[in-house]
Amino acid sequence: MYRYALALCFCVNGLIVFAQDVEHETVIVKDDAMKTRLEVSKTIESVDGDFLTKVAGGSLSASLEKIPGLSSINIGSAQGKPVIRGLGFNRVAVVEDNVKHESQQWGSDHGLEIDQYAVEKAEILKGPSSLEYGSDALGGVVRISTQKMPRKNTFGANFKLFSKSVNSLFGSSVAFEGRKDKFFFLSRITYQDFADYKVPTDHVLVYSYRVPLKEGRLRNTAGREADFSISAGYIGKDKKLRLNVSQVNSYGGFFANAHGLEPRRVNENLHDKSSRDILDPKQKVNHLKTSLDFDKWNSFCAFSSTLAYQHNRREEFSPYVSHGYMPLNCPETFSGNPDTEYLYEKDVLSANFKMVFPFESFTLKTGSDIEFQNNEIGGRCFIIPEYQSVKAGAFLSSDYTLNESWRFQGGLRYDFGGIKTKEYRDWFASEGQYVLRAENLQRTFNDFTFSCGVIMRKGRFSTKLNLGKGFRMPIAKELASNGVNYHNFSYEVGSKDLKSEKSYQLDGEIDYVSRLFTVTLTPFAGWFSNYIFLNPTPGFDRFYGNGNQIYNYTQCRVLRFGGEAEIKFVLDNRYSVFGKSKIEIILSGEYLKARQLSGEKKGYSLPFSPPETCGLETVYTRNLKKTSENKRYSPKEFFVGLSFKKAFRQEEIVPPENPTSGYSVLNFNGGFSFLFLGRSVEFNVGINNVFNAVYYNHTSYYRLINVPEQGRNLTISLLFNI
Repeated sequence: MYRYALALCFCVNGLIVFAQDVEHETVIVKDDAMKTRLEVSKTIESVDGDFLTKVAGGSLSASLEKIPGLSSINIGSAQGKPVIRGLGFNRVAVVEDNVKHESQQWGSDHGLEIDQYAVEKAEILKGPSSLEYGSDALGGVVRISTQKMPRKNTFGANFKLFSKSVNSLFGSSVAFEGRKDKFFFLSRITYQDFADYKVPTDHVLVYSYRVPLKEGRLRNTAGREADFSISAGYIGKDKKLRLNVSQVNSYGGFFANAHGLEPRRVNENLHDKSSRDILDPKQKVNHLKTSLDFDKWNSFCAFSSTLAYQHNRREEFSPYVSHGYMPLNCPETFSGNPDTEYLYEKDVLSANFKMVFPFESFTLKTGSDIEFQNNEIGGRCFIIPEYQSVKAGAFLSSDYTLNESWRFQGGLRYDFGGIKTKEYRDWFASEGQYVLRAENLQRTFNDFTFSCGVIMRKGRFSTKLNLGKGFRMPIAKELASNGVNYHNFSYEVGSKDLKSEKSYQLDGEIDYVSRLFTVTLTPFAGWFSNYIFLNPTPGFDRFYGNGNQIYNYTQCRVLRFGGEAEIKFVLDNRYSVFGKSKIEIILSGEYLKARQLSGEKKGYSLPFSPPETCGLETVYTRNLKKTSENKRYSPKEFFVGLSFKKAFRQEEIVPPENPTSGYSVLNFNGGFSFLFLGRSVEFNVGINNVFNAVYYNHTSYYRLINVPEQGRNLTISLLFNI
C-alpha cells in the first residue's frame, strides 16, 4: 500500500508546485550543478571531487549512491557498479574523460576499474542517452572527469591519507600538477590495502547452509589496489592537445563460501588464520587506458576529438575441481595454469569526433564515433567465447533558445554494429566427443535513435520535458554464453537470435528555486519493446554444471515508471542571524515500478530493482576565517552532518531473488579545514551505519546468498595541499 502512497505523493507534490503563485522575479543561479541542470532538457545530476571526498565509499559507484535515482551493485567492500533507475550492467555507459570505459563489466561480480580519488567531477544522466553516446547508454550515463587545468606558472601537490575500520583499510593518494605558460602536466598515484570486511552477524546462510564467520568477517575478501595516472599537454589561444595514460591494478579474493561448486568444502581454519591474506578463490585485474585529446576553437566553431586504447586483463583463480566429465586430475595436455578458472583479455580501440557551431540563439552539434573490441579467453572453464565487435554511429543535435523563457533541444542518431564470436569446444572429452560450447556466429545490428526536449523557465520555476529513444546491441554473453557462472551458482545459456534492445522514455523535471529552498521533481516513464534478461528455468544441468540451475537469455516487453523528489533548504549569511554559519536540510525520495508485459515471467518485475527509499540529511557549516587571520596558521571551516536513509521492503522480485526487508540506516560525517605553514589541510571523519544495523541491500551482489551489508564503519581522511 505504501508504494501507491509514495507514487501518489509524487503526483500531489507536482500539483502543489504548479498550483503555487509564481513570483516573476529573476533568480540568479550561482550553483554550477543547478545551472547545468537548468540548461539541459535531460535529467542530470552532478557532484564534484569535494563531495566524493566527504562521502567516499568502498568504490566510486558506492560513493555516488547518495544521488537520488542511483544505486550500486556492491561486490564486497571495494568494488561496485552503478545502477540508474534500476538499470545497470551494459545499459549504463561509464564515460571517463570522453572515453567510454570498457572492461569485463557484463558480470555481476565485475566492478569498474576507475580510481575514485582521481575524480574531479561526476555527472549522472538519467534515461536514454544513446543520442550522444550510442549503444550501452540506453539506461543513462555516468560521466566522469579527472582532468583539470593548472594555473599558469604554478606547481602544486596534494597528499591524501585515508583509513576505514570495517575492513582495516589503509591507503594514500598523491597528486602532482604544474604548468608554465602553455605546457602542463598532472599525475596521481593511489595505493590501498584492506583486510576481510566485517558484517554485523556471526554467520550467514548460503543456500540454507549455515556458514560461521570468525569475528564477523567475510573470509577471503581482503585485497589491495595500486593505481597510476599521468596527463600532459599543450594549451594555446585556440587549441589544446592532451595525452592521458592511466593504469588500475587490483588483486583480491572472493568470499570463499560463496564461490565454486560447494561452499562446505572450504578450509575455514586456513582462511581464518589471517584477515589480510588472499587465498583462492581470487582475481587479478589490470586495466590500461591511454587517450589523446585535441581541441580547436574559433569564433565559428569548436572541434574536439579523442583517440583511445584500452587493455583489460582479468584472471580468476580457484583450485582445480573436477565436475561433470572433467578429468579427476588436470592432464598435461591442458594448455595453461589448471588453477586459472577464467581468463579474459580485451583490447579496445575507439575514436570520437565532435563539432559545435554556436550562433546567436541557435547551437548546432554534430559528432561521430567508432569502437573496435577484441576479446580473448583462457582458463579451464567456459562461459563466453572469444569475440570481435565493431560499433559506429553519428549524430546531429541542436539547441534553440527562443527567448528567456523557452528553449528547445533535440537530435537524431544512426548506429551500426556487428559482433563475431569464435567456435569453442571443451578441452576434455565427454562420452568420446569434445562438446561444442559456442559456434562461429556473426550478427549485425543497426537503428535510429532520437531525443527531443523543451525547457520552460519563468521566474523561480523551470520545467523540462524530454522524449528519447534508447538502443543497445546484445553482447557476447547474451548471444553465446554456455557454461557455469560460479559466482551465481548458475548455468547460463545465451540465444543467438536475440534482437537489439529498444526503449522509449519520457522524462520530466520541475524545479522551483528560491533564496530559502529548492524543490525538484523528476518523474519518468519508459517502455522496452524487447528487454533482454536472464530467465531461470526449472531445469538443472547434470553433465557439465554439477547440478546448477539452468538460466536462458530471453526477451520480453517491459514497462517502467517512477521518479525522484528532493527538497533542499539553505540558511546562510543572506540572513543576518546566521552570520558565518550555514545550515542545509535535504529531504529526498525515489520510487520505481517495473513490469514484464510478455514472456514466461509476465507480471514480474526486473532483477536488481531497487526499492522505494526516502532520506533526510542535515549539514551545519561554520566559516572560521577572521579578517586579521594569520596567513600561515589559521582555521578555515568546519562542518558536521547527519544523514538518515529509509528503504522500504522490496517484494517486487524475479526468482531466484528473495524479498528484502526494509531497513533504516543513520550515517554521520564531519570535518574541518585550516592553514598550516601556509598550506591548506582538510580533515574528514565519517561513521557509516552508526548503530551497526543488520540489513540487506536488494541490489547488492551478495544479497543472493543472504549476506548483510557492512557493519559500523569509521572512515578518516587527511588531505594536505602543498
